Amino acid sequence: MKRLLILILLFIFPANAEWVEVSEKHKHLGNFSVNESCNIAIEKAQKKALRETLGIEISSDVVSKCSEVDGEYDCERNQLSLFQLNGNIVGLNIIEKDDGKDENGIRFCEVTVKANVVPIKKNNDSSFFFDVKLNEEIFRTNEEVKIEINTSKEMYMAIFQWLPYGGKKYNVITKIFPNENFNKNTNDLVNGKLELAYSAYFPEEIKKNKVDEYFIFVASEKPINWLDEYAQIEGLKRQFSKTNILMEKHYSGYMLIR
Repeated sequence: MKRLLILILLFIFPANAEWVEVSEKHKHLGNFSVNESCNIAIEKAQKKALRETLGIEISSDVVSKCSEVDGEYDCERNQLSLFQLNGNIVGLNIIEKDDGKDENGIRFCEVTVKANVVPIKKNNDSSFFFDVKLNEEIFRTNEEVKIEINTSKEMYMAIFQWLPYGGKKYNVITKIFPNENFNKNTNDLVNGKLELAYSAYFPEEIKKNKVDEYFIFVASEKPINWLDEYAQIEGLKRQFSKTNILMEKHYSGYMLIR
């Protein structure tokens, strides 16, 4: 009986898992329901738990757009999905939840949670890294999106584009590099600098004035047979969990406007 109990505990709490307690608050002017506001606060708390446990760094342009694009709720969920490419939250307990108004009459929901975070294998080689720069943060249809990548050493590069608009057509992860349908340059072995250019396109089917999109950059020491498309971001995340190949990941967000 004791052996069975130990095995169950090991299954429930994977190796290297860490429980962390964090608090987050979402403020609004009454334009969110109580459930929506508290859900945003919980999403923020999960991101904070991942960031504090794993030391996640994410570009400031991705973070800053959360109050600007398509509602804060969608943006928080998108960012949480990006953070989860580095780790999994395998347990979440809501310890405290408080909904009300502050002294200025601003509504809020504040939550305190305990999250059990399991890291996905990360790059521990300080000599294996790269930097990414986009020419702009906001684009219109037919404008050129220029990407500049600088690598510390020779590495294999893949770039995925995530359009989290919803629907079957757009909520997919597409490998845009190497991919001759998007760029004639298909040499994924980069040593030094890689410069790419793509044309921005605002989807006419989307009935919004602005949308957020994301690039996910993955460098590896050996070539990886990535799929050309993943139906959900979780599918890409599973590949990071499976492989023992040294990898480094970066994310960059930008906005499209009509």
